[in-house]
Amino acid sequence: SGGSGNLVMHQIHILSRVAEYATEETQDAKALLDLLLPTLKRPGSVVPARTKGDVLNIMLRFIPLVIDPSVSAIAKDEQQHLLAGYLNSISSSFGRLRLDSARATLSRILSTLAKFDRQLQGVTTSEPTPLESAAWVVEEINAYSTQRLNEPDHERRLVAFGRLNDELWNQPALLDAHAWIPVLHNLVYFAQDQEELATRSNASFGLARFITRTAQAFNADPQSAEAQVMGRSTQSILLPSIKHMLASKHEVVQMEFLGALRRAVHECGDFFDQLRDLKALDTPDEEANFFYNILHIQTHRRTRAMRRFRDLVAKNVYIQSQMPTDDAMDVDEDSASDSDDDESKGVAEKKPSTSRSKTPAIQPLVFNSEQASPISPANIRALIFPLLENWALAEGDQLNHDLSNEAIQTIGALSAVLPWSQYNAMLRKYLGMAKKTPSLEKRLMRLIMSLLDNFHFDLRHVKVDKLGRLLSDESASSDKEQEVPVVVVAETELAEVAETDLADEDTGLTEADDESNMVTDSVPQKDLPEERIHKVVVSFLLPELKKMITETNEEKLMLRAPVAMAIVRILTALPENTMTAQLPGVLTTISNMLRAKAQSARNATRETLVRIVKFLGPSYFGFIVKELKASLSRGVHKHILSYTIYALLKEILGMIKVGDLDYTLEPLIEILVQDVFGQVGEDKDSEDWTSKMREAKVHHGPDCFEMLASVTQFDNIRMMLAPLRDILRETDTPKRTRVVDNVLRRISIGVNHNKSYDTKSILIFCHSIINQYLAMSTKDAKDTKKVKEDAEQLKRLRFASNEENAKVYIRRKDMAPKRDYLQANAHRFVQFGLEIVYFGLRRERFSSKDAEVLGMLDPFVDLAGNGLFSRYNSIISLCCKIWAIMVRLPLPSVSAGIPVVIKRLFAIFRQTSSTNSDMIQNCFKLLASLLRSKHAESLMAGYEPEELETPEKDEVGKTVSDKKAKKGKKPAVRISADCMKDSLISEQQLRDLIDFIRPDIEETERQATAFSLIRAILTRRMIVDSLYKLLDNIRELMITAQDANVREVCRLTWFQFLMDYPLGERRLTNAMSFIVQNATGYVYESGRVSALEIMGVIINRFADEILLPNAAEPFFLGLVLIIAKDESSQCREMATHLLPIMIARFDQPRLNRAWTLLDQWSAGIANSCEPVVETDAKKAANAEIQQAKMRELGRAALQCYGIIIEPLGDKFGKRIPAFLSIVDTALTVSLKTWKQAELQLNHRPGVDGVGDLETIAANLHSGGDPHNAALTYWETAYLALNAYERFARVMPQKAVGDNGQSRIWQLAVRHLTHPHAWVRLSAARLIGAYVAMGDPSWMLEAESESPVEETAEWEVPVYTGRPKYVLFSASALKQIAHGLIVQLSSRFVSPELGTQIVKNLYFIARCFLTAVPQNALEGTGIEPVADASDDDSDSDEEAEQSSVWTKERSLSWLINRIGSLARTEIIRGRGLTEKRTYSFRWFAAVISLVPPTLLKQSAYIMPIVSPLYRTTQDTQLPSQPITLSGTTKSPTEQLDELKSLANDVIKLLQTRIGVTEFSAILVKVQSHVSQVQSQRRERRKQLAVIDPELHAKKKIRKHESSRRRRQEQMSEHARRRTRIVVRRAYGDKSSEK
Repeated sequence: SGGSGNLVMHQIHILSRVAEYATEETQDAKALLDLLLPTLKRPGSVVPARTKGDVLNIMLRFIPLVIDPSVSAIAKDEQQHLLAGYLNSISSSFGRLRLDSARATLSRILSTLAKFDRQLQGVTTSEPTPLESAAWVVEEINAYSTQRLNEPDHERRLVAFGRLNDELWNQPALLDAHAWIPVLHNLVYFAQDQEELATRSNASFGLARFITRTAQAFNADPQSAEAQVMGRSTQSILLPSIKHMLASKHEVVQMEFLGALRRAVHECGDFFDQLRDLKALDTPDEEANFFYNILHIQTHRRTRAMRRFRDLVAKNVYIQSQMPTDDAMDVDEDSASDSDDDESKGVAEKKPSTSRSKTPAIQPLVFNSEQASPISPANIRALIFPLLENWALAEGDQLNHDLSNEAIQTIGALSAVLPWSQYNAMLRKYLGMAKKTPSLEKRLMRLIMSLLDNFHFDLRHVKVDKLGRLLSDESASSDKEQEVPVVVVAETELAEVAETDLADEDTGLTEADDESNMVTDSVPQKDLPEERIHKVVVSFLLPELKKMITETNEEKLMLRAPVAMAIVRILTALPENTMTAQLPGVLTTISNMLRAKAQSARNATRETLVRIVKFLGPSYFGFIVKELKASLSRGVHKHILSYTIYALLKEILGMIKVGDLDYTLEPLIEILVQDVFGQVGEDKDSEDWTSKMREAKVHHGPDCFEMLASVTQFDNIRMMLAPLRDILRETDTPKRTRVVDNVLRRISIGVNHNKSYDTKSILIFCHSIINQYLAMSTKDAKDTKKVKEDAEQLKRLRFASNEENAKVYIRRKDMAPKRDYLQANAHRFVQFGLEIVYFGLRRERFSSKDAEVLGMLDPFVDLAGNGLFSRYNSIISLCCKIWAIMVRLPLPSVSAGIPVVIKRLFAIFRQTSSTNSDMIQNCFKLLASLLRSKHAESLMAGYEPEELETPEKDEVGKTVSDKKAKKGKKPAVRISADCMKDSLISEQQLRDLIDFIRPDIEETERQATAFSLIRAILTRRMIVDSLYKLLDNIRELMITAQDANVREVCRLTWFQFLMDYPLGERRLTNAMSFIVQNATGYVYESGRVSALEIMGVIINRFADEILLPNAAEPFFLGLVLIIAKDESSQCREMATHLLPIMIARFDQPRLNRAWTLLDQWSAGIANSCEPVVETDAKKAANAEIQQAKMRELGRAALQCYGIIIEPLGDKFGKRIPAFLSIVDTALTVSLKTWKQAELQLNHRPGVDGVGDLETIAANLHSGGDPHNAALTYWETAYLALNAYERFARVMPQKAVGDNGQSRIWQLAVRHLTHPHAWVRLSAARLIGAYVAMGDPSWMLEAESESPVEETAEWEVPVYTGRPKYVLFSASALKQIAHGLIVQLSSRFVSPELGTQIVKNLYFIARCFLTAVPQNALEGTGIEPVADASDDDSDSDEEAEQSSVWTKERSLSWLINRIGSLARTEIIRGRGLTEKRTYSFRWFAAVISLVPPTLLKQSAYIMPIVSPLYRTTQDTQLPSQPITLSGTTKSPTEQLDELKSLANDVIKLLQTRIGVTEFSAILVKVQSHVSQVQSQRRERRKQLAVIDPELHAKKKIRKHESSRRRRQEQMSEHARRRTRIVVRRAYGDKSSEK
């Protein structure tokens, strides 16, 4: 250390320089080697790498002097022993040293040792010894290029890896168990290479070969020397390396070593104890395989793997402990009285007088059983925790909040199976890190909480005194002797864990990693006795945790407040006396923490207190209320007190039984009354109150009353009513009485939610309170007789005759008479009783089948009826609600009360001028219930309406309706009095009622009630003339209403009217016309949708004899018009759904008329393309307008055909020729128009025709004017292709069979390159349907074509072969593939189109594979086409010219084209990823399709590997985010997903052809890329001299790209920070920052 350390390093350096002059063996050389060898194992922070290189140079010179038989005088046995020691040291250094020169020296030393090993063994053959083979492998895989500085020689390395993995690994004569040791260290080292994929993959494959070799040795003979050596190498080198590398920060390294671990578990799990238990994780199902999913690219699979792992570990490990009951938790009263501790006395006062629940609120602590965990704690700590800690404590870009949260929970769950030594070490580690790393404090606190929540050591049976001190005899005499070892052991463990977990990766494996006990110690050490654990918990753990909750910094208090919950949970695992001594202080502290000024600190403290109450149960609730009341007794603290009481009641409401809180009801009511009616409530209601505290802005007092009423015994409800009665006796101010009304209402709700609901007691109580206060409610407040006398006495002035004795009685304020307002407020208690009854009826708390209950409910019929005559609207409303429910019950008094109720309701209607009030709305609801109830109808069977007025007559005796009829106004319907004789209301009452509710149907707040009443009237089929007018208004509202619910109710009401009421032919026809007109012409989409909804109901529900004569043709034309011209996609979809249903119901005459219309419309397609020959501009414009209309009609016909093909089925057979003719004409016109216009556009100088057309087409919408001749018929072609696709799906034999239409399929292929994306997608789908019905073998069966030579580009050749083979010839498949590649190279590729392109190209690849010669499949065939890696062309045309297409080379041609497309996007795409995404998906499919022997050929594999490798090295971000399926992906996410896809395809390819072959190809691509990059660098340097200006522009453009990428990364980081979700490790709640 310090200067002495530097001096030693200088001395070693000098010695390395002079060592080459040593020529004779001396004892000093051996002594120096013995001294210097340990320095190689020291970490890099102690001994630098250059010093280790000097030590290696010394060894290189001194080792021959020591062990060379020709020089050294040391005995042969000793020389062999020294050689073995030197070999172990050198081998282990291969896994640590990273310096290139040092590794080269190590290789030379190993070669020297191999040479002397041959001499010492006396080998005379020319065959290499195993150590020489190992030395050659090590030297080659560490080789560096002789041409470039510090550049690895990949060719030599891959050759060495290939020989090792293919030849040497399975030949013990060439590579025995001892020779594997240096090789294994090198494989471990190179498997950590983050940059070179080929090197890392080969090294990982070498590790897999070593594992397989070990398994073979053990399978042959587990006791053999080879098996023993291989086993020691596995335990001392491989498994510690895996453990160390699983803690790496680089995910690619973790994946390699996790794969090695999976391989070791699979093949060697039966031979090693530390691997045997891990076999439970290596399941055959990949969906449940831990090793496969824990590092999967998809985050949800990683989280699922963690959840499954912790479930596996927890299975059959825990037993539910018998937690102490509440009585056991209570403190003995005698012991509490004897104790002088005030806190203990406080706890003793918590015992309630009533019985309490024994069920804890939260899942209590569980303790480990004697059974072992399925996975050993040593493996969990050494192998699983490093992975989880990386995610839990990740920072920066590596932070994923979902993984972090899941990892924290998993660490906590797994800690429940750790022994005390490891558990304590982890807990101390995280406690220490929380103090030293503030940036990770949040997650570290959650980790600590997760560990504490899984405290699993049962210490309840430890013997302690009343103060919680140990009673052991040894503890009294040797406290110090016991305390020191425990702390020392824990600190030692903590130091070891910290040294292991926080070691720098650059130093390589530490010395401890070479020891076998890092992973192999699967036998848990003997843990500490319970007494010593108790002492550590009480003396260290609890004080440390208490320090955290007493933190004065309120910002940290928010994080550390939850620790109090952990303390309470730990206390429940301690003896009862220890808990009694420690718990009161914790509860007092947490109560005082609520005084914090920071809102976040109070929220965290309150949440913690809630959890504590839920955990301890209701028995401690009284003590906590007492502590809260004492701590929060002043000023704004009272607001905090009431809010905290609300939070506690809300959380524990579902876990307590009725009566559990009755013992603390009095202080709770006192707090709540103060909060609602005292100074606290006045402060909240005051306008001058300016407190910013959240607790001071909310009113939760009524909520607390409701919750208390729901868990209080009914006998104690009067305790809650008593203070309210006193308040109502003192005042009648509206402000105060409104609050009382609210509280009474909430109490009534709580009573109805009470689980101990006693029907008999409730009804008796309600009946008595209603009777008691109903009479009082009609009187005003008045002064009592005594008050009046006192007032008169105070008013008198008495003067004695003697003036000196005169007495004057002065009137004081406190002697003023007090008025009694109870009578004026009595109706509030009536309302309270009625609310209890109403809520009970609504919640069906009263059984309608119990005769006794019905008998007790019957008196309430009269009470509710009398309440309708009250002068308080609230009581009338409640009585209406009660009557509306009771009318459905079999109560005797209902029949007698119905006439009175109806009469009273209409009296109320006449007294009010508006329907806005709740009272009127409830009256309407009651009337609707009476009309709708069949039981009420039967009760009123003999009832005759009281009012039955006849229509007015004029002087000649004719009715007003007849008079109007004479004037031409025919009445809608003739009303007869007979139709109303059995109804509950008279005809005139019905007219008045309709006039009364007519305005309500347009008012949002009152529509529901009005429609309910109207539907009740319609249900009884009451007929008056005003009802028809009302239904006409509802029909209008069905279209014009803005609310969707209102439109739906209007539709239901109007349709009920159509179905149940008599309608004339004229009225029905007008109704159907009204629907069609609004469905096609209403301005707003909502109205058109509503009209289509009712149209669909009519089509489905009306009979044919009504529907066809009145609505068939109007509906058909309207639906076609909507499909063709409506701007709303929803309307078009609905019309598309209704049209086939309507067509299916047509009879033959109407179907023939529909065919006639379609023929007339479709004829316009051919006529619309005729050139306009008019010379007059006006006539020419009219002709163009006429042609546009004909095109619209043609599109409508095609849409109709596409829709009605499927529902008509066999009926469509006769129309097939006409339909095919229309499709042929449409596609031919589209192709000709598009190609001619495109040809003219391409002939213009400086115009990119195709590119301009695609841009124009991308901005077009359905029905839009393209303003370009090439796109005039795009929509016609799109509809024709869609119609034919449906035809091919419904009638495949007609479309693809021998009678199929070959010309239409050829036209579809031509439309693959149409400028419009919709047409391309439709054509691609149609081609996909065609190939799905075919077979790849058809390519070989396809007849030779003899097409007529094309005279123009828009003409289709004549196909003379069998129609079903029209697209299966080699040239046709090539044409399709070319069109699909053109589609993929477009800028406008949708996800649906891209997926369809991949599917079609995959089928074409299957067809092309059938044409590959047999000798090529065997690997001896065709000459390779142009090498994709050598093709640096930037265009598809050059790639096309670089390879000659033949039928036999069709597959390689296709792969080359796709690879060229992917490479072009890398070069010219400016960060785009779409083309490569779909290309890589196609590559994955083709890799699985092509045989490995064919795939290994350069013509097939190089075009695939080149873009994949370039993509993995790509750093260019896309220019902007993209949104797919509602999810927006940033440029960084796009590039990361593309790289992940490329890596997946690389892995698939590597698995398919083998690691060695893939590595050779990858190195070839890498060397080519490196060569191209060097050439470009040279060209840039030359450009800087030849054209400085152009060089400067390119440099500026590059810097701008880099700056944009940095800005994108910064914005991405900011976006992630805003989405941080902080979740408590102990609960499910989360709050978003």
